[in-house]
Amino acid sequence: MADKKKKNRAKASKLISKYLEEIAKEEDAFIDDSDGGRMGTKAEALSRLIWKYALGYTEEDPKAGVKIIHPPSLSHLKILLDRIEGRVTDVNVARAKKTIADRIKDTTKSRLNKIAEDSVE
Repeated sequence: MADKKKKNRAKASKLISKYLEEIAKEEDAFIDDSDGGRMGTKAEALSRLIWKYALGYTEEDPKAGVKIIHPPSLSHLKILLDRIEGRVTDVNVARAKKTIADRIKDTTKSRLNKIAEDSVE
């Protein structure tokens, strides 16, 4: 039962990744540029937001008229550095399949436990 849930979760994760990639390519996001603005992909808009938060930014509160300074975000810096250096690992790949040795060990352990339980009864 647990294996089926893991397989379903892996399928769902792949589908979500597929649709996220498709949606990221859509050109309907407004990007505020030095030229006044233009339309760009959602992926580009998201990338610009990550850079903005990683470097820190200043905004003005419309109610109070006070400037709010947002310091650089370490989590966004980590995302950028990992992506730039190519250190991104897919969580599902790490958990995807056990090695043959691990599967044999688990099978052997479960069979021995079953034999032990049957002998006690």
